[in-house]
Amino acid sequence: MKDRLVRGLLPGAGARVVFARVGDTARMCRVLHGLYPTAAHLFAEGLAAGLLLASLQKDRARVNLQIQSDGPVGGLFVDAHPGGEVRGYVRGASVHFPGDPRLGARAALGGAGTLSVIRDQGDGQFYRGSVELEAMEIGADLRRYFAESEQVDTALDLQVVRRGEEPLGDACGLLVQKLPGGDPEAVQRVRERLAGGALAAALAAPAPAHEVIRAAAGEGFDLLADQEVAYVCGCSQERARSAVAVLGAEGVAEILSSEGQAVVTCEFCRQRYVVGQRELEEIRGRLGAG
Repeated sequence: MKDRLVRGLLPGAGARVVFARVGDTARMCRVLHGLYPTAAHLFAEGLAAGLLLASLQKDRARVNLQIQSDGPVGGLFVDAHPGGEVRGYVRGASVHFPGDPRLGARAALGGAGTLSVIRDQGDGQFYRGSVELEAMEIGADLRRYFAESEQVDTALDLQVVRRGEEPLGDACGLLVQKLPGGDPEAVQRVRERLAGGALAAALAAPAPAHEVIRAAAGEGFDLLADQEVAYVCGCSQERARSAVAVLGAEGVAEILSSEGQAVVTCEFCRQRYVVGQRELEEIRGRLGAG
């Protein structure tokens, strides 16, 4: 199944529905970032969660999902756009706990941490909401975020499903959220279905998004948008120069004297940019003049 971000409504319940499938993207990221199995599992969940969050943006601005923890994985960062564009990274890529992937993911996160959602308000302002990690599970703690930080009645589940020898056979997230005037009992029924394993059961065999939604969230889904998910990074040579400039005139001068060039590697896509001697001299001159 192709990676998709699907949005719609359950008119009878007065609720919105978002479904994110990111299996292809998660497998690509495993190679791109050199992720060990447990780190790859966590990142697959993070990619799906980030897209679910982004889909709720009213002004089509980006959303960041940031997880910081005291476990060996350290946390992760996902940057997502309502149009289906996503990128991110895991702090500790070389983490694997054999056995049950979900138990391994909890062990990788550790015993304490924070889940934060940073929403671009579109006017240079950002909203940041955070909750402490308690369940040490992205899906469960994201549900707490909606309940405590945004106070919106939300049913949500994240699932990473093995297919044959492929541990990242499918990776999906489903969100059902009550709209103003909606039926809270209907959302509670979806919440109970998801807690009973409805999403995992729906993903047991490959199925299109609308079939998964119907099986996990119930009948009556009205489609609003069906978009392709794409891993997109906006890095560039200019941004690499800007990153070097942050070091200040003295820092740039030190690089010039010791290395003669700076090599900047993008955290999101691993692209390497070389800022050569001439560019460094121009940056130092500009910073010194300021």
